[in-house]
Amino acid sequence: MIFDFYICCARILEVWVLRVVGFVGPSGTGKSHRATWVARERGIEFIIDDGLLIRGNRVLAGVSAKKERTKVGSIKRALFVDSGHAEEVKKAIDTYKPEAILILGTSDGMVETIAKRLGLPEVSEKVYIHEVADEFEIKQALATRREQGKHVIPVPTFEIKKDF
Repeated sequence: MIFDFYICCARILEVWVLRVVGFVGPSGTGKSHRATWVARERGIEFIIDDGLLIRGNRVLAGVSAKKERTKVGSIKRALFVDSGHAEEVKKAIDTYKPEAILILGTSDGMVETIAKRLGLPEVSEKVYIHEVADEFEIKQALATRREQGKHVIPVPTFEIKKDF
């Protein structure tokens, strides 16, 4: 009797579950300033803000919307309209395989659009600025933006400047 032996190769599939949380509030209300705290409270290490993928105090990928010369350009950059920009951030996300990402945006639609453009799962939770800041803090942030033109990104200044 002749026996044929077959060796079957089983490929182990890597299962990667990614939780996406949106942090939503109007421009200038202090989202970027509070992003690190909101992320930490939810066990999130990675943040997407203004076109950047951030982990801790380091920019991992992306291009800051602050580099754009026009408001429309900044919005397009933050929304990852440029496919090369989106691919760079997608590749970094795939490399790091985070358990969760916090996406900052000015509206529900904005955080949903960013998630979709980056090929991420649907936003499973949304945190609104008024849930983590009181009216006085929000007004103070708006006044600072209006009067001083300051904008905070949750990384040290040198991380952004080295990109310019």
